[in-house]
Amino acid sequence: MIKRIKSVDYLMLISILLIVSIIVNICMLFKLNNYKYKIGQQSYIKIEDVKQKNQTDIDILLKSIEEGSIKNEELLKLYKNYDAISSDVMELWQQYGSYTQNETPMFSKNIKTNKVIENDIHGKIKEYILSTLNREMKDEKSTLQLQGEDLQSFKAMYEISSEIDDYFNEFNKEKLNGVIGEKREIRVIKEHYWIDMLEGIYDVSDNYGDLQWKIQAVDID
Repeated sequence: MIKRIKSVDYLMLISILLIVSIIVNICMLFKLNNYKYKIGQQSYIKIEDVKQKNQTDIDILLKSIEEGSIKNEELLKLYKNYDAISSDVMELWQQYGSYTQNETPMFSKNIKTNKVIENDIHGKIKEYILSTLNREMKDEKSTLQLQGEDLQSFKAMYEISSEIDDYFNEFNKEKLNGVIGEKREIRVIKEHYWIDMLEGIYDVSDNYGDLQWKIQAVDID
């Protein structure tokens, strides 16, 4: 009789431990899913910011190339936009790193690259614009005349921004056609489309990785 009771108690203990283990695993899975969803939300915001600022850059660059010049105020806007885009893209790579660490390898989306820092084309352009702006301020000029290397650099910037914009537009047609508002955000997060778009930005940038940007140290007194 005692042995039977002990056997029943033992089975009950195992059952309780099993139930507790299942509950703990469910809670951990719930927290992990919430964490991954937040990563997606933050990444969606960054992607949208990149798209908006990239479109603004296209307008400024096209106008400047057509007119053959750009005012310092517009040059400063470009600098701020490229600085923001560079930061957004680097943060997206960090989010991607967190995603891969918390996702099952078999089911995760992967970007094959080992050149994230070297591929920071927006960071390189930012430094070029800062150098150019400092040069114009030292020479006490309010307008940069686009000619020679500067004109070629602006044409390259316009080409890069246009290719990124074309990529976004094509992706929207294929994956998000007719999806707007909150539904759009949810789909981008759940389908991890922000990773596809990050890869698209990377691929375009990689095509221009060998471009040289004229960056001069300027001593402003």
